[in-house]
Amino acid sequence: MMRFALGVIVLGLVAAYGTLVAQAWRRRAWSKPRHLLFDPMRVLIASGRLWGRIAPKLHREQAALSALSGGRDVTALLQRHAAECVAYAYAALLAGAMLGWLAGRPALLGLGALLSALLPLMKRKELYGKLDERRHEIVMELPEMLSRLLLLVNAGENVLRALERCLERPAGARAKAGHPLYAELEAAVTAVKRGESFVFAWEEFGRRCAVPEARLFATTLLMNARRGGDTFVTALRELSRTLWEKRKAAAKTLGERASSRLAFPLAVIFLIILVLVGTPSILLMATE
Repeated sequence: MMRFALGVIVLGLVAAYGTLVAQAWRRRAWSKPRHLLFDPMRVLIASGRLWGRIAPKLHREQAALSALSGGRDVTALLQRHAAECVAYAYAALLAGAMLGWLAGRPALLGLGALLSALLPLMKRKELYGKLDERRHEIVMELPEMLSRLLLLVNAGENVLRALERCLERPAGARAKAGHPLYAELEAAVTAVKRGESFVFAWEEFGRRCAVPEARLFATTLLMNARRGGDTFVTALRELSRTLWEKRKAAAKTLGERASSRLAFPLAVIFLIILVLVGTPSILLMATE
């Protein structure tokens, strides 16, 4: 009887997924063939009434995606993130139901339900991990970029030309590799050259970076760029000193975190060695 109930659950889950696939096919919502699992869920989530209920509960994910993308296409990215979470949870539940039905073990359905609850949380943690990594990359690279800018300004370059030179090699190679700081710097310089306001471009730079250090750099640039001369150089030098201190603190924190992560594997290895060394002695004592 229990196996029959599991079969009904499997059939219902497969039928529901088939209905979503048919809807996605009718709406031409396919993006890539490998997104066969995600796109049907995206069609379900993007429906007006359901999305209106889900979106307010995802404000933290929305803020993280906005920082990662620079505020571009946030709604689409949020829908994709929610669709991936639902798709992974649905796949885990379906896999647990199918394995439980084939093996005749209802406990596997419970295991699948547990995984379906944990996978969205893991996906959320992965998103926050990407955001922390992006912020760390910007904080670690910003002092070096500022040092190059300071050298160029001291050499007589104007601010915009010095920023353009910061995007050239070797910094340009990093920008091409997808470094977030140089990508946002290139977007700001391009906006100014396109005719947008210098103030607006650098306010957007600070907002897109979503890092206090980058906002401080943008504010210093806006306050002192028009003055020029020794005032601007002094402000850049003071900011460079501050950012280098913050980079040292961030590197120290990262090193302490890495050493703490090594403590658990070392403890496990120590316990294994104790077991390997102590087991023969215990067995010998037991036989005597």
